[in-house]
Amino acid sequence: MQKPKITLACRHYDGTSALIRGLVQLPDFELNVVETDNVAGMFTGMFQGKYDVSEMSLAELIYYVSRGKNDFTGIPVFPSRFFRHGFLLYNTDSGIRSAHELSGKRIGFLRWVQTAAIWIRGTLIDEYGVSAKDTQWHVASFHHWKEGKDQEAIQPRNGAVIREIQGREDPHEVIYRALLEGKIDVLGTTENESFSKRPSPNIRRLFENPKEVEVGYFQKTRIFPIMHVMVVRNSVAEKYPDLPEKLFTLFSAAKKMGRQWLQGLPSMGLAWKNHYQEQEKEIFRCDPWAYGLDPNEIVLNRFLKYCYDEGIVAKEIGLRDLFFPGTLNLSETNT
Repeated sequence: MQKPKITLACRHYDGTSALIRGLVQLPDFELNVVETDNVAGMFTGMFQGKYDVSEMSLAELIYYVSRGKNDFTGIPVFPSRFFRHGFLLYNTDSGIRSAHELSGKRIGFLRWVQTAAIWIRGTLIDEYGVSAKDTQWHVASFHHWKEGKDQEAIQPRNGAVIREIQGREDPHEVIYRALLEGKIDVLGTTENESFSKRPSPNIRRLFENPKEVEVGYFQKTRIFPIMHVMVVRNSVAEKYPDLPEKLFTLFSAAKKMGRQWLQGLPSMGLAWKNHYQEQEKEIFRCDPWAYGLDPNEIVLNRFLKYCYDEGIVAKEIGLRDLFFPGTLNLSETNT
């Protein structure tokens, strides 16, 4: 009997390498893995129905679930996590000297419904006293894809007013140019690619030693921000209700192999790789990349609060609303 075919899109991380290379298998299914580094294209592909399973912006999942318009549902697998303090740039002409001076300034982002941007805005408000109401918030776009699916106007609940920066160029270029030209004072980015390719003496990192700041943030909050979540198309999950759990098991096995690979190889392009890993163990004292809802409850609930405050959600929802019912109690120890 021919196995059902499942198309899965993801980036090549150490935690997905074994999956991409075919070293772990999805029982009872024929898995076609599409490896890509085009994150926005991957999200758009899932949105347009090109994939059965894919990485997805956590923010976009929440946006559509809260409106009952999601064609996909989450699996508590989080392949991408990033601290974001190191992705804040500022124009020195603004006179800014620290993050505590950002209230009332002009702060820009590539998108509003973007996981990294939501984390940055929420953190600035929570940790540095930035006023949502008094600060000028700017974006180059709102979503990862242009075509809307009955997209609604976003109305922040914390008093923030969103201003859109218009431009015919790529949104990345539009928002970075706004920083260079002094139209905004600060830019929260997902990557510092423009900064590295087009360095300017007037553009600097807001936090000179982001790792030190991020370690302190984690020790205070226990938050290692989640960026992406795996999702499965609703119609596929309904047809194969055992698939989401099997996918969770698949990703857990791939992550375990990736960790063994990372620990066992003598070189990863880092001279002191083992020392670096020991430092991380001392800092986290847990598995910071854990899958499942239980170990990520603090992180997800904080993010949902930010989504509520910033108008990402149409109504208040719980984290269990985001995931396929059969995956709610899964953990890497019971799969």
